[in-house]
Amino acid sequence: MTDLASEWVESTVFMESMSTKYMRPLSKRDYLDSKNSAVEQHAARIHTDLQSEAAVLRDSPLTGAWAERCVLSCTSLSEVVAAVLAEKLRDVALGGDAERSALRQEMRSALATPPLLRCVVSDLYKILDVDPAASSMLQPLLFFQGFHALCLHRVARVLWDRGDPASRYEALRLQSIGAEVFSVDIHPAATIGPGVMLDHASGIVIGGTAIIGSDVYILHQVTLGATGKPMGGKKRHPTISDGCTLGVGSTVLGDIVVGKGCTVGANSVVTRPVPDGSTVVGVNKVLEGQPDVTTVGADDDYIWFYDI
Repeated sequence: MTDLASEWVESTVFMESMSTKYMRPLSKRDYLDSKNSAVEQHAARIHTDLQSEAAVLRDSPLTGAWAERCVLSCTSLSEVVAAVLAEKLRDVALGGDAERSALRQEMRSALATPPLLRCVVSDLYKILDVDPAASSMLQPLLFFQGFHALCLHRVARVLWDRGDPASRYEALRLQSIGAEVFSVDIHPAATIGPGVMLDHASGIVIGGTAIIGSDVYILHQVTLGATGKPMGGKKRHPTISDGCTLGVGSTVLGDIVVGKGCTVGANSVVTRPVPDGSTVVGVNKVLEGQPDVTTVGADDDYIWFYDI
């Protein structure tokens, strides 16, 4: 498979014009199999772009000191993300300066590791790929609470995987903080791949045995939960495969698989497995057959919007 660089405009060379620098890719971006070296190159370029974009904030009395703390004084993308998260969490009951400093260092170290750096880069690209309101890297990095909540979860997952009681309580504390600050409740044991966007990200709940693949778009008020049936310690939450979209208010329950490239419509309830490439509406209703393209044009990739 190709890597991130070959899916971007002119390989790793970014256009200087804002209108072309963040062009959407012509084909699916490869979030999973890109070489770590390519991800590192993109992380470095994103950091350079963030520094350039944040420089215009320096002279404002409302944004100057803030931009300096969160972006301009940071030497890497992972440090920028850790600084932004620390700024978001500064008013939460985290004890004294020493505790806040320890959390920031923990976040910076975790986000700099190859798996999490891949996720940060891919998550930012996913936002630019699907959200026309995002016109720069700086905008989602500073303001999109779904990105913040997901980054915090990824750090919590690192702590959870250490396995010792203290680390697991640290992870659960970050889960609690994320739910309080971002209104996104993700159990630290949940598995979430790179290239995921939590759009608007209010009221999202993701259970501990849930698995979310790569290139997934999740809107607000989505629940990936259990049915309440005793499972005896077995997997009780859904698996969302690569390339899925979960609409506003959708609920997916139980140890089921939503196949690759599926769309779950707004306010739908899913309790049964969904085949690859399907669209689900209502309660477990899988749309069948091809939509009539004669009225809206055969070239419309989003024709199912009109038929639901």
